[in-house]
Amino acid sequence: MDIQDAAEHAIKAWYEADGLPEVKTDGAKTWGTFLPVGEPDRFKGVCAERGVTYVQGLAQALTLWLDNTSLAFKGEHDPRGTQATWIIGAPAARAVRVLERLQPADTDLLLHSLGPHPKPGAMTLRTSNELINQVITWINNYCRAYDLTDAIPDVNGSPWKLTTRQFRRTLAWYIARRPGGVIAGAVQYRHLSIHMFEGYAGTSDSAFRAEVEAEQALARGEHLLALATDHQHHLQGPAAAEAAARLGDFHRRTHFTGAVVTDPHRLRRVLTTHDPEVYPGTYVTCVFNPDKALCRPKIAPRGQRPRPVALDCRPLDCHNVALTPDNASALAAEADRLDDQIRSRPTLPPLLLADVHRRRDAILGFLQTATVSR
Repeated sequence: MDIQDAAEHAIKAWYEADGLPEVKTDGAKTWGTFLPVGEPDRFKGVCAERGVTYVQGLAQALTLWLDNTSLAFKGEHDPRGTQATWIIGAPAARAVRVLERLQPADTDLLLHSLGPHPKPGAMTLRTSNELINQVITWINNYCRAYDLTDAIPDVNGSPWKLTTRQFRRTLAWYIARRPGGVIAGAVQYRHLSIHMFEGYAGTSDSAFRAEVEAEQALARGEHLLALATDHQHHLQGPAAAEAAARLGDFHRRTHFTGAVVTDPHRLRRVLTTHDPEVYPGTYVTCVFNPDKALCRPKIAPRGQRPRPVALDCRPLDCHNVALTPDNASALAAEADRLDDQIRSRPTLPPLLLADVHRRRDAILGFLQTATVSR
């Protein structure tokens, strides 16, 4: 992105923001760029309304844009980087704040080399891995010194050598198996996980998305085995009969001579050739049929089946929904939580209160209908 495009984006964001802090411009070098016809006059007019100089307004705009914009370089073909938005969780945000405090004030690098004799430039992958294992050594020495049981255990009698890639694989595992799974309701972690790996994979040539999807497929297979074995006769909702039929077929295909498929590779093969297209979740179980789906299924690549879109899920209205006992309990608990909000004091604002009433009544009505149609 060149400076002209950056300035246009920055000014547009500045128009929509207010209460921005003053930016120090002392000693700043003079520079110029072209803006669309009429934009300089409009910008100067808004600066006058806000009581700031033209230079201060432009400084605020560019600072705001830089604070909210990042570039991805890994796997990109453009040496200038590709604009990307990164969504992180609270632990990562806290780690960034700690890193900012650790770095000298005169460095612009978040991951600058640390230590008494830091090397110039950004920290390398090798250095990162070395530091991770030094932390493990420190933790284990500390636990031995104070007779604590929180040490990181050895593997086959030797300390395990951790790498950053293993943390990524662990994150993929947790994204696939945290409450919410593939189809969930409004579970924060699910929304975060979808945005996180969709945004990351959408701008970079990374294997992270493939790792998440592989873990999700395996986690779904494990859920389906449990459903087929324990719950197929306890389903409710508009798609309960279809779910029972599909799970029954899946049950037959995953049982050989009385033994259940537990090998991950064999389970993936069964899902590849005989996927029942049942997607378990916290609040509902999606029995996917693209002709009935109220979400907007993505157009599948040639030779592949379409899949449900979790972010567009409308579980209380869709005919692809079945409920397990756990789903029904989760929905009932959500209705109770909304009821607590309705009774809370001080009273919610009228529009918000009406929306909470509507959501609670919709859930209770859905549960009643699902129970009747069982």
